Amino acid sequence: MITKGSYNRILLINPPGKVYVLPDGTPAHRKHCTPPLGLAYLAANLLQNGYEVYVMDILAEGYKNEIFKNQSIMYGLSTEDILVRIEKIKPDIIGISVLFSFLIEEVYELCKSIKEHFPDIPIVLGGQHPSGAPEDVMKCDHVDFVIVAEADQSIVLFLESLNGRLSRSEVPNLYYRENGNIKNTRSGHAPIIKGNGWNYYNLSKANIPYKIDNLPFPAWDLFRLHDYWNSDVRIGGGDVIRKKHLVMITTRGCPYACYFCTSPLMSGYRGYRMRKNEEVIREIEWLVSKYGVEEIAFLDDNFFVSKPRVKKLLKLIAKEFPNVLFHVPGGTEVNALDHEMIDLLAEANFFKVLIAIEAADQSVQNSLIDKKVKVDRVPETIEYLKKKGIETRALFMIGFPGETRQQIQKTVDLAKSLDVDDFYISIVTPLPGTPVYDECLQKGLFVDGFDVNKHRYSAAQIKLPDTTPEELEQIRRDVWQEVFNEKRKKMQSIARDRLRQFTDVREYERAGFTSLSNIPESVSQKDRK
Repeated sequence: MITKGSYNRILLINPPGKVYVLPDGTPAHRKHCTPPLGLAYLAANLLQNGYEVYVMDILAEGYKNEIFKNQSIMYGLSTEDILVRIEKIKPDIIGISVLFSFLIEEVYELCKSIKEHFPDIPIVLGGQHPSGAPEDVMKCDHVDFVIVAEADQSIVLFLESLNGRLSRSEVPNLYYRENGNIKNTRSGHAPIIKGNGWNYYNLSKANIPYKIDNLPFPAWDLFRLHDYWNSDVRIGGGDVIRKKHLVMITTRGCPYACYFCTSPLMSGYRGYRMRKNEEVIREIEWLVSKYGVEEIAFLDDNFFVSKPRVKKLLKLIAKEFPNVLFHVPGGTEVNALDHEMIDLLAEANFFKVLIAIEAADQSVQNSLIDKKVKVDRVPETIEYLKKKGIETRALFMIGFPGETRQQIQKTVDLAKSLDVDDFYISIVTPLPGTPVYDECLQKGLFVDGFDVNKHRYSAAQIKLPDTTPEELEQIRRDVWQEVFNEKRKKMQSIARDRLRQFTDVREYERAGFTSLSNIPESVSQKDRK
């Protein structure tokens, strides 16, 4: 039972990494090691409000520690190391971020281990998965609370309530137990869209930061930055460009609401908010002067929404930071990339863009993708990006509900035909808290054996009219491998000097792994991709 008392020391945890391994010993996706920007913001806000904050990034701090379990490589600190750290820190409360649904079972196991050794420490979960399935998460006996959506403000109010300075009803976006029943503090607000166990709220009712310039800069001092800098894999894929890199945002939320995306859960329905360009420049100056940062990735949900804002920002960046490299690993909106924008990107040392095309079939674009990409503009846009020396990647999605083999092939043909340096074909994943998940649930479109807690982004999970899950997975893998080596050899970019360059598909896929050669083949041939 959680009682009111002194809750001043909080430990924030980033969970371990997990990569599914195919029967032939090939990882289903790359290992990663990205600085957790959300936790860094939470930590900064808690520090600003007088709380004592510690951070444990299980993934980064134990990046080279791998174990093979349930046909997956888990990497990160061992449970024993985690428990020793908790004993040393002696936190009053523990917060765990869960961005990915495929990690939730590992997080439950972690919570169980913590509770077995520290039963009186409350555990609160947040992030995309708990925000999409808060009541399901609260069914885990080892989880005491869930905070949904952006939690910069609500986590502070939550601690205030634990310390008896606020009532629980004054804490926004909170799920908790009362007399064995799951309760929440959102019930008094009318959602703009009501889903199956989740809701979309207008920005005014979402109870998230509205003026994001008022937030303190992320508390990177609490993180072991060398763990990220020594990683072989960087956010957005591709080569290791500069050693000292970090991440930041210029906006939060997105003005669109694509039906497969979790952004409205975290940031409100079309809850787009911009920072002032001057504040963005100030943060870049801080990262460069304090940490010696040489490369910055902007993690905005949609960096290019306001073209006038972005163009002014790029001019400032080009003027102030001629020796720093930049990129936007999230999907770039094709409709925003006119020639002037591309010219300014090149001048500001944006060495790479990832164009979010998603689907080649215009009917799929119009009905399912809120951005409504103008597919006919794509080839000319890519040609001009390449002309300016900007490494160009493209993002596609296949396996939308109702998508035919012909429509899938149209996307595959476009991906292969474009003169990009690399492309990613992902399989549509029905994440909890999204309309696509609810549609699959209502229409019985989930594949046999589907488990929301065992998502794999490389696996087909939606029944299609004329393509089997095995066929869809094989298409995704074969097409990418077929063209990787050829495209990488032709790549030209502003960033010509690189710490590590990948030109071989096998090396690219296996970067950072230490134990792949020791994994037994234990899955039948029918499960191959």
